[in-house]
Amino acid sequence: MRFLFTAAALSFSVFGAIAPARADDMRPSQIACDPNKMGGRELADCLRAGAERADKDLAAAVEAAIKSIESRQGLLSSQKGRWRHLLSDAQAQWLAWRDSECQDVAPFEAGMAAKGGDPRLSCIIDYDAQRVASLKARYP
Repeated sequence: MRFLFTAAALSFSVFGAIAPARADDMRPSQIACDPNKMGGRELADCLRAGAERADKDLAAAVEAAIKSIESRQGLLSSQKGRWRHLLSDAQAQWLAWRDSECQDVAPFEAGMAAKGGDPRLSCIIDYDAQRVASLKARYP
């Protein structure tokens, strides 16, 4: 009897007391396009528009980072040019990685159901948001 009570209490503490996902636990793609609040077509349209917006935000963040390099004091113009070139190369490599991750890996991770919409688009939105935050933190 004591074992059953302990097992019941443990199962409640592990499974019954799990708090619902909070907004700060949600990924950017879920915040922008909540699959619990939209139908399939609306969700697909939202994710497509969100991925386009995320790519534009990312391009703007890269451009701002490049401008930030230009405004740095104490560097020779050749050093700034090299830094810009290296940042551009790093961004191209990051985009290639993101595209591979989102096009090839994300669909397998999401499973075949894809109840949350196209996992490739969600992946792009989420990774772009992370990259934008990183660039803004490093290039204020």
